[in-house]
This record gives sequence, structure tokens and C-alpha cells, in this order.
Amino acid sequence: MRESDTWSVEMRGGVFGRLCRVVPLESLPAEGTVVDTRRGHAVVRGGALVSLSEAEAEDLVDPAGAAERRYRAAVVAAGWPDKLKRIVAPAGHDWQADGAYPTDDASLAHVYCAKTAGRHIWVRNVTYREAVALGVTA
Repeated sequence: MRESDTWSVEMRGGVFGRLCRVVPLESLPAEGTVVDTRRGHAVVRGGALVSLSEAEAEDLVDPAGAAERRYRAAVVAAGWPDKLKRIVAPAGHDWQADGAYPTDDASLAHVYCAKTAGRHIWVRNVTYREAVALGVTA
């Protein structure tokens, strides 16, 4: 028996879960349906399969979580820690406790400064919920 070339998918594990194969498909599903193929993810457009990246497929399957996934990707790319970390800033720095600062060129990822003591600064990533409150998410 030959395994199916296309499978239906669903997001399992919440916003940062994984797209998982669910049911093998015998025919092409409805327009706009995201499927998994032997070559990766695809969406049905105009009666044909159009290849998608993992991120594009996740956004189509779970559009409500797209902004949070984009924010998390920017945070990870910026390289700041999720837990408080002490860093040493140059003399005369302008960091202030209880402040949030952009960390990338697009000003999407932010870092929170919890405390300062001389040149020592304690920082961590701004969570998505905090970023929404700051109005910095897309």
C-alpha cells in the first residue's frame, strides 16, 4: 500500500506548537487549504499546490497567533535573554529602571530594564503581552 503524497495539517501545542499531519488525503482539498507534502508545506491555489515556508503555513493555519510568532522571532533574532541578566554599560549610559527599549532596526523587539546600579544594568526581553501593552506589535 502506497503512502499518501498529501496530508491535512493542524497546529498542535498552541501558538508555538507544530504543524502536524492529521489525515492522508486522496484528492486535492478545497481552495486555501494548507497541506503537508513530501517536499514540505503547500496551499491549494487555483486547483494546484503552491509551496509555502513553515512560517507561512503556520500563519495560514493559525492566523490569530501570527503576530505573536513574528514578535518572538524578532526577540530571538535580537539575542536578548528571557530571564534577567546583568550587563555592563559604558559610563554615562542612559538606561533607566522600569523602561523598555527597542533592540532591532524595525523597533519590534524590545528589552526591559529592571534595575540599574552604576554601569550595571539588569535586562530581559519584553514579553509579547508587555509588547502589546506598549503598542509595539504588528
